[in-house]
Amino acid sequence: MAFWKGLLVVAAMVQIAACADREPPAAPAAEEGLRALDRAYAEAWLAPSPADQERAVLALFDREAVIMPDGAAGPEEGISSLRRFWFPEDAPATTVSHFDREIDDIEIEGDLGVVSGRYVLSFRYDGREMTQKGNYVLVARYRGGAWRIKRMIWNDAPLTDV
Repeated sequence: MAFWKGLLVVAAMVQIAACADREPPAAPAAEEGLRALDRAYAEAWLAPSPADQERAVLALFDREAVIMPDGAAGPEEGISSLRRFWFPEDAPATTVSHFDREIDDIEIEGDLGVVSGRYVLSFRYDGREMTQKGNYVLVARYRGGAWRIKRMIWNDAPLTDV
C-alpha cells in the first residue's frame, strides 16, 4: 500500500509540474514575453544567412500557425506552408537590412496574447533594394513555457525602391 501511495504522490507532483510549465506568466511578465517575441521576429529576419533566417523565423511559430499576407493571396497554414511562402527553394534569397517594429497595443487573455503595431522593413531581393511599411497583428499562444505565433496578418503600402 505504501508503494502505491508513494507512486500516487510522485504522479501528482509530475502533473503539477507539467501544468505549471503550461500556464502563462502573470500580466507584466506575459506582456514582456510578447514584446520579446515581437523583437525576436524582427531579429530573426536579420539573421546572417538564409538558412539561419529560415530556422530563426520558423522557430517562432506554432506548428499549425496561419499567416494572412496582404493582397489577394489566401492564408498560408502550417509550418511547411510558411516555409514555402517565405523561403521557396527556387527563389533568390532575401537579405533583410532593417526591420523596425513599433508595438501599438498588447492584449492578453489567459494563454492568448495579441500584439498590434506598425513596421518598416528594408531588404534586397533579386538585385533590388526595397522598403515596405505597414501594419500587423499577431496572435500568440503560451504553451510549454513559451509564446509562439499562432496567427499573423499584415498589410503594407506598395513597395518602394530605395
